[in-house]
Amino acid sequence: MPTPSSRPVPPASRRREAFAHDMLARMADLGDVQARPMFGGHGLFRHGLMFAVTMNDRLYFKTDALSAPAFEQHGLQPFRYTDRHGREGALRYHEAPAEVYEDPQAMHRWATLGWETALRAQAKPSRSRTAAHKESAPVKAPAALTDLPNLGPASAAMLDKAGIRTVAALRRLGSVRAFVRARAACPGASLNLLWALEGALTGRPWQAVAAEDRAALLMALEDARGNGLPDVE
Repeated sequence: MPTPSSRPVPPASRRREAFAHDMLARMADLGDVQARPMFGGHGLFRHGLMFAVTMNDRLYFKTDALSAPAFEQHGLQPFRYTDRHGREGALRYHEAPAEVYEDPQAMHRWATLGWETALRAQAKPSRSRTAAHKESAPVKAPAALTDLPNLGPASAAMLDKAGIRTVAALRRLGSVRAFVRARAACPGASLNLLWALEGALTGRPWQAVAAEDRAALLMALEDARGNGLPDVE
């Protein structure tokens, strides 16, 4: 029986979700691919890294200077958007060719291209010998929020004020919802916290997140503000 607080899911939302899950089924051979609602569509993640998005019943794969030419040679365009202020922009994602919807091998080939691009983006920042040494040692699961990259005492204090006190709680919320709750509790929180949270969850420096995923995160933030966010315990 529906609870008093439950709300009917609009047909458009059901269609978007159905399309995203259809893409997941077509990428089943990749393993560990998940869809998360964002900016009126879905982000597709593998091992915590977003490598594709779905929007308006279309699939787009993450691209960079190395992978974009393969898409452009097929006349495939990047994902473009207009924000609520009328400003136009583009994400580093190109539309998938029509063959991926019919040919499982083609889907695997193009999805792998997007995944490899996401891996390059994660590995792009240069690492010091100290960091490399740390990576060679056994990795322990983070016990506290401040054990995550980018999150210091000030960030942890803002999250604590928003009721987000554990790594598990942060993972359940995700970077955008956690930022919305933190800013509600601490109006002075800047967008740097959003970049830091996304980097903490994906293992990247906040500067890399700001440079590579800024547009996608801002669109997700606008979508979250427009639709409201359910509480997560």
